[in-house]
Amino acid sequence: MFLKYITLISGFNYLIFAGVLLFRKSPLKKANQILGSIFLIMAVYSIILSYYSSALLNKDFSILSFYLPIDYLLVLLMGPFLYFYIKSILNESFSIQFRKLWYHFIPLLPALCFIIYFITLQYQSKIQLLVENFETGIWQTNLLNGLFYLQMTTYLFICYSLIKSKLKSTSKVTLNYAQVEVSWLKTFIIIDIAIMLLSAPLCFYFANERTTLIIAQLAMDIQFMYIFVKSAWQTGIFTSENVVEIKSKESVLKIDDQTAEDYFKILIEFINEKKPYLNEDCNIQNVSDQTGISIHHLSNILNKRVNKSFPDFINEFRINDAKKILNSTQFEKITLEAIGYECGFGSKSSFNKAFKKFTNLTPSEYRLKNKKIIQS
Repeated sequence: MFLKYITLISGFNYLIFAGVLLFRKSPLKKANQILGSIFLIMAVYSIILSYYSSALLNKDFSILSFYLPIDYLLVLLMGPFLYFYIKSILNESFSIQFRKLWYHFIPLLPALCFIIYFITLQYQSKIQLLVENFETGIWQTNLLNGLFYLQMTTYLFICYSLIKSKLKSTSKVTLNYAQVEVSWLKTFIIIDIAIMLLSAPLCFYFANERTTLIIAQLAMDIQFMYIFVKSAWQTGIFTSENVVEIKSKESVLKIDDQTAEDYFKILIEFINEKKPYLNEDCNIQNVSDQTGISIHHLSNILNKRVNKSFPDFINEFRINDAKKILNSTQFEKITLEAIGYECGFGSKSSFNKAFKKFTNLTPSEYRLKNKKIIQS
């Protein structure tokens, strides 16, 4: 009974925290939404465990009629989402699109297969399987637990490497014109790695769902308490020190003409060689980090040299690439949406809007016009 209330209370705490992260206005919107999604997964997982454990401990099997073992699917989502969060909060370029990141979700396939297998069982067989798994364990769930430990530990070490690399240069990251302290992430990941290494032997020694449930809930509560304390002390996810917002028509930091010329050459060479604009998350901070030109200088140079904001500057390169594709008869069957994604736009609407701004035509109008010219 105690276990039931612990999982239920934890689930509602995670749910409230997820809501704050998902809907609170913040310059860290994308990172907070990903972290909020992690806590939402944890909330659903804890509530399912409360429902599941209560039924098995009280032997009230009737309430398990609608139970599906999606909890295994949920825990296997945590690793990829944690990786996406770390990439986002460190302002590392990446795109959350299944077509680009599908390989992160391959470990979910065994969990999906187990759910399908469970659905095919008769009611009595399902109950027997759940009771056996709760008391002594079954090979299918032990295999899924092993997969989770392998997957999660791998992600944690990758995340630790990313954080360590970032901290070599700075403990603060500028994200959407807000400066964020990220040194706390190193401790958070170390705690997670320690939890994984300490809990794995216990999980596989007892090899039953009762023990796994207790370990999982304890691990999530430790993570929750750490992040909650950090946010309450304003040294973690909610803290941000506002930095000067760049004004498009003012020089924030003056530089001489020769330096501006040198910086502009570096910028154009970088854009042409690395093509960062093909990533939808290309932003002025990323370009600044990779070229060594400060954000203020970049803004100043673009304003004076080409009279463009950074987004317009990047979109112009994207549109030029899109026009090359649309001009080629080789790519006639590629959809406009696919072309937009290929050129770095995150949605069809943003592609259409930018294309119209630079050409006075929509992509479909441009393609049709070009086709008529070729035919004539």
